[in-house]
Amino acid sequence: MENIEIKASKASMEISDRLRGEWQSYQYHEVASKIFTAKFLLTNEKHSLKIPADTTWERISLSNYGIGKQIDDLFYQIANENKADLHILNTFPLAQTGDHILYHCLMIIDNYSLTLNEFQDFKLTGLYFKSLMESFFLKDKYQSVITPQGLNQLMVKILKPTNGEVYDGAAGIASSLIEANKFGNHIFMYGQEIMDSSVAIAYMNAIVNGIDLSRFIIAKGDTLFSPAFTNNGSDLKKFDYIVMNPPFGLKINNLEYMDYDPYGRFSGRMGKTSKIHGDLAFLQHAVASLNEHGKATLVIPAGVLTRSSYAEKAFREYIVNADIIETVVLLPNKILPATAVQTILLVLNKNKLAVRKQKVLFINAEDQYTSTGRSQNFLEQKHIEAIVSRYELFTEDTEDAKIADFQEIRQNDYNLNPNQYFTSHTVESEFGNVVFNKALYDSKVENKRALKEIAQLSRGVNLPPKSKVTEGKTGYKIIQLKDVENSTINLDHIQEIPVQNAERYMVQSGDIIIASRGTAFKVAIVPELDESLVLSNMFIRIRIMNQSYIPEYIKAFLESPVGIALIEGMQKGGTVKALTTSDIEDIEFPDIAIKEQQEIVETVKDAEQKYYQLLQQAQEILKQGKVNAYTKMGIGNVIEGLD
Repeated sequence: MENIEIKASKASMEISDRLRGEWQSYQYHEVASKIFTAKFLLTNEKHSLKIPADTTWERISLSNYGIGKQIDDLFYQIANENKADLHILNTFPLAQTGDHILYHCLMIIDNYSLTLNEFQDFKLTGLYFKSLMESFFLKDKYQSVITPQGLNQLMVKILKPTNGEVYDGAAGIASSLIEANKFGNHIFMYGQEIMDSSVAIAYMNAIVNGIDLSRFIIAKGDTLFSPAFTNNGSDLKKFDYIVMNPPFGLKINNLEYMDYDPYGRFSGRMGKTSKIHGDLAFLQHAVASLNEHGKATLVIPAGVLTRSSYAEKAFREYIVNADIIETVVLLPNKILPATAVQTILLVLNKNKLAVRKQKVLFINAEDQYTSTGRSQNFLEQKHIEAIVSRYELFTEDTEDAKIADFQEIRQNDYNLNPNQYFTSHTVESEFGNVVFNKALYDSKVENKRALKEIAQLSRGVNLPPKSKVTEGKTGYKIIQLKDVENSTINLDHIQEIPVQNAERYMVQSGDIIIASRGTAFKVAIVPELDESLVLSNMFIRIRIMNQSYIPEYIKAFLESPVGIALIEGMQKGGTVKALTTSDIEDIEFPDIAIKEQQEIVETVKDAEQKYYQLLQQAQEILKQGKVNAYTKMGIGNVIEGLD
């Protein structure tokens, strides 16, 4: 299996090199998919599609001219001679591409393709096609049209679609539907996809996987504005199963049309769709498309389950009070390519078992992944089995699973962030990964106090768009994320930006600032100042108002694994992590006497001072050792500035 994936990857790289300058990079996969599918159709003897008797792979691959036209004609004839509507396969013709280029691409597919026997195995042809497409998608901007295989397998194993109708409203190239077909090969597959090329490749994907096309329909169109599957336009078609990985960070234009949606998906009981967060619209559509016994697995950004907007809170209230929500799985970071957004697998079920009614299972699967050292993590079979086992067992509280009844969820104001419910939380700290037990913290640390009781908290000023900042125009020095490193504010290079009402956002000595946006955890204390500084909206300002508390002590707590865990538990998913003042102000810290605070602060300062002294000594030892080595090489006297 691995050998086939390597072959596909090599074919992808060489085809990309050959097409560079002839096609746009985001179109390389179109050429490769059409060539491989053509070879499959002319080599595999088990598929049921009618093909022209006089067309062979050898005839095309040995041609000196008209290669693209021959492949195009093959697809035109297949579209005309088979019952399934396959005219979408002609979306990207090859006839205009030079024969010498296509000839080399055909040779690449031949060199890094399957053997004749392997071409007769739908599992192998499907695996090769999937690997070929993934190799292209991981290199260009259209990564959203394919869902990683491990994530597809997880969604389908939880869904268990043994028969009935399965739907994907963000079908991409139909990888999720095809995975569902592997689980239950008697299902009917329905999908909708907005991009023509993806619809065409979805059908190619189905063909090379040996799927009966009478059970497979992918419609081209906008799922939100023009749903393809309806009952004569009067109501949405209802499905037994839904598997979907909708686009993250979608911005909706023409939002006003959604108020008049004929199917009532985007207003009313499920809340009104937000223009900024289009993720919600796909969730509303999914719920509206489930039949009375339907079940859905959806990959979504965590923000939908945590953000405080009216629309998203109304949706959460609906799926809780209607007892549709069954499970929330916190997935590993970077499980989707090219996004650092915290990702959730949401399980909705209109036919919950009695033991699961009025309850939600939260699963923490953050550590269930394999890393290849790249920018993406992967789910292997052992990880999938561990998560599915947690889901099926429906076990009472463990380190990575929690069952919350609806009363607890309502007490949390319908916040469905899994971190709100886990008693243990793995934290990445200066000590490595450590486990924080919130239950023990709540019970063992008796004297605690909330930040809001001793401090004023406020967000910094909104910055104008860069396009509206006039170079040379006077303004105020603004503290931004880039100005804080290693718990220190770099005062030397702070940028001046014109802002309004700057006085409200000025900082003073002793203020604690904590990053409210971005992936890096940053906390600092404002030092003594000889000029005015303004805080940007990338930070929250904590100004201690009670003289019984030392800012350095509060900072030391916030930077501890406990402080980090409490902050991470409050963070809300989206395109970036985001904190609000209302999140921070409820964090409780150990309430101890000021003398003990001073001792703790001195302990930390002494340790940091010794650390930096030893670090400097180690750097000097390393430097001197290398200088001695260069001298022995005889090159020391030709390098200036080594002293």
